[in-house]
Amino acid sequence: MQKRYMKLVAVAMACLLSASLFTSAVQAGEKKNVVYSIPSQFTTFFAACYLGFEEQAKEYGWEPHMLDPNGDINLQMTQLHNQATRGVDGICISPIDSEAIGPAIRELNRNSVPVFCIDRRGSGPVVATLETDNVQVGRDMGEKIVEDYAGKNIKLLIIQGVLSDTPTLDRTAGVKEVIAKNSNVTIIGEPSAGAYSNEAAMSTTKNYLESNPDLDAIFTCTDALVPGILAAIREAGKLVPVGQPGHIGVYSVDGAGETLDYIANGSVDATFSQYPITLGRDVVKTMKRYFEGEKVEEKIYYGGDVVTKENIEELKPTLWGYIVK
Repeated sequence: MQKRYMKLVAVAMACLLSASLFTSAVQAGEKKNVVYSIPSQFTTFFAACYLGFEEQAKEYGWEPHMLDPNGDINLQMTQLHNQATRGVDGICISPIDSEAIGPAIRELNRNSVPVFCIDRRGSGPVVATLETDNVQVGRDMGEKIVEDYAGKNIKLLIIQGVLSDTPTLDRTAGVKEVIAKNSNVTIIGEPSAGAYSNEAAMSTTKNYLESNPDLDAIFTCTDALVPGILAAIREAGKLVPVGQPGHIGVYSVDGAGETLDYIANGSVDATFSQYPITLGRDVVKTMKRYFEGEKVEEKIYYGGDVVTKENIEELKPTLWGYIVK
């Protein structure tokens, strides 16, 4: 009995020592190896997220690393699989496909690697997801469209991104919620561009312009599709400045630098600017709190700004699109 008691004491002391060493290491600023798996650098939004991630990690004395699968979900899963056993302390993921990424997240968890997400919720055990409230984003942009076309009967085209992306689905739902309450706006279609490329956006827009020459406005779920949309409008001979007769309204989400330039020159009506640099910084801060044993919220939501030609100069100092181009 005495031997068993001594064993229990020894185990308890070992646990206390281990906890003490862990706490001391954290307090001393133990270096962490943290990774951010982005979908692709094609969209500057994720480059901005990584900028914030990298800056905050370096402020803590940590080692930040980026994984860029260039839009390939299979490559993203392979890259994450390779990280599972390499001594990574924490991984942040913006999934290319929120459902398909599940097995990679579960494997990381089996190897005691905590997973965090930015912008897109991944299926599987995730410590925390930091994202803009995308349903509210859709509502805000829907309200802007309704405001701009008050008293007019219009045809609206919604061009979605990849349908496996939760932000695309949430933003579309938000816009439709508002439009459903305004009988003067008719949604003529809500196709997915199928890919985040200028070619895909141009082809989708072109098809609808040909069958709907009287189209009044377009809402797209991401700035990544705006250049292709404008190219199709230009090719159809309908690229008219905002406020002029015949103008086709273009409304988007993200706040990328190129779209801000389009707003400034009168080609685009409005975009919802997010805070990707803040998201990147805050996910690292959330990791730190988790490493230190604090409880963190499972879902953390952010707001943003509807940017137009009227307020772009006022908002300029806060817009990430002027920092990362």
